[in-house]
Amino acid sequence: MPRTRSLAWSELKIGVLMIVAVGIAGVLVFSLTGSRGFFWQRYTLKTRFAAVPGLTPGSPVRVAGVEVGTVRGIELGGEQVDITFEVNKSVRDRITDQSVATLGSVSLLGQAAVDITPSTKGTPIPDGGSVRAGRPPAQLSDITETAS
Repeated sequence: MPRTRSLAWSELKIGVLMIVAVGIAGVLVFSLTGSRGFFWQRYTLKTRFAAVPGLTPGSPVRVAGVEVGTVRGIELGGEQVDITFEVNKSVRDRITDQSVATLGSVSLLGQAAVDITPSTKGTPIPDGGSVRAGRPPAQLSDITETAS
């Protein structure tokens, strides 16, 4: 009979250890893949740019420099590029019809982000609405052409 108790106790220890290991693995996967927004309540916005060098689905969306969402889709729409992105609902009141979306840089390697200037003036943009695009940033080729 004592053998049965020790067997049950060792099985319990193994079960608890497995649950803890799976929990730690889950936390690591979410933290390493940048999926902290997995539990965010999101809403979708759009904007249009003339060109989007370095922007890909999954690129960050920032409001006042703080990452609040990700780019979900990039499609050619005539002569411009339509960008669809999701942002955290907690910043909804900071993205109004007075806000402006521009392309920003994430790294020196050309990776891009959508930067939105916050504005509390104006009315909040509804789900599926469009953020006005600002002036495109100067490209290195533009600067060298101007200099010569």
